[in-house]
Amino acid sequence: MSESGYDETIQFRAGVEKEAAELLDEIHLGGVNVSELARVGLVEMLRQSLDERDEIAVYERYSRDEIDEETARVLLGEKLDRMEEERVSFEAATERDTSEFVADGE
Repeated sequence: MSESGYDETIQFRAGVEKEAAELLDEIHLGGVNVSELARVGLVEMLRQSLDERDEIAVYERYSRDEIDEETARVLLGEKLDRMEEERVSFEAATERDTSEFVADGE
């Protein structure tokens, strides 16, 4: 995997977004977990940024054990399960004996 320069903390300049989060934390009963909001928002934005080719590339890397399931699941969510089911179904279909479906020419 390529070195991307990311460490455990992703930081960005949050002007009015930070002010809005602080205000919500003040007025919401029990406060809010701004870090959790940021994580959830980042996951949603990552998923939205993927097109179909990106999704296939992520799944292929996961299938080759180049990325772990947790990383693939962050990007693909429940699509990971559906893609796996489709792969298993396709493999089963290609292994199936189709000779019984061939029409006899008589």
